[in-house]
Amino acid sequence: MSKTRWMMVTPLLLVMSGCGGGYYYDRNSEYADAEMTAPLELPASRDQTRYQDAMPVPRASNDFIRSRDGYEPPRPQTLSTSDRETRFVEPRQADGNRWLVVSAAPGAVWPRLQEFVRASGYQVQNIDGNTGRITTDRGVLSVRQGIRNNTTDVYCQQGGESVDACLSQVSQYLSSGAPQSGVSLVAQNLSRNDRVRLESRDDNWRLALALDFPRAWAEMAWQLENNYETPTRHLVDQNRSERVFTVEYTVKGESSWIPFRGSSDETQQYQLHLSPGDNATYVSVTDRAGNPVDQQTSHDLLDGVASILR
Repeated sequence: MSKTRWMMVTPLLLVMSGCGGGYYYDRNSEYADAEMTAPLELPASRDQTRYQDAMPVPRASNDFIRSRDGYEPPRPQTLSTSDRETRFVEPRQADGNRWLVVSAAPGAVWPRLQEFVRASGYQVQNIDGNTGRITTDRGVLSVRQGIRNNTTDVYCQQGGESVDACLSQVSQYLSSGAPQSGVSLVAQNLSRNDRVRLESRDDNWRLALALDFPRAWAEMAWQLENNYETPTRHLVDQNRSERVFTVEYTVKGESSWIPFRGSSDETQQYQLHLSPGDNATYVSVTDRAGNPVDQQTSHDLLDGVASILR
């Protein structure tokens, strides 16, 4: 190639090399580095469809607490932390009342419960899908949203008392196979996935369970006994009269800069206090002496409890 051609090609190569690099706008850190400022005021006559927030932040009633080791994306919820397989139908009892916990949403359990009533020869007096109640000549069968997502509480009652024979028959019928009758659109109104909330109140954290105390205690006791234990936590004791669970929990400390010293993890016992409220039960954390714990420990401990209740 002649010198003249090289002189013509060289500028073109330099221009093309610039196409493979240059400045690329990276927004990965904008949420973390963003600062609070007054909102931009636009004329009321503007076309609202043409304007929106560049970085919308969802509304939340809780405070944000930065983790000791920085932010980590939440891991997917595990189905269970125990080695044994969870049964499709589990019995529960509290304060003399008994019911069934079914691993399916109310909209899927409701048609099966109607099938059971017809197959068992019950004389149906009234069916109300909006409230999940079937009134028969042998009592009232009802369904409610369970505390965990995609679970249903099933009751058999007569005169306000649990009917054990009915519960046993329903359990056998539902356990014979997963729901095969589709989903009831009417009973879908019974489904709620917000029955366990981790919220910040009075400069600390608490769990809000959308259940009365007997149901909340029964479900928490069962889950803590069966699904809570890991290498860093386990149930130590429970005292229903005091409304307290005692757990042992390891607080992850900061790693030492000296390689062989490891981290300063600390294991101690904490108490989970259940407090009945208006149509809910609240769970808070203290140390063994009843003193409040720091926000990070309270948040992490309650978040672990919430993970087995959802």
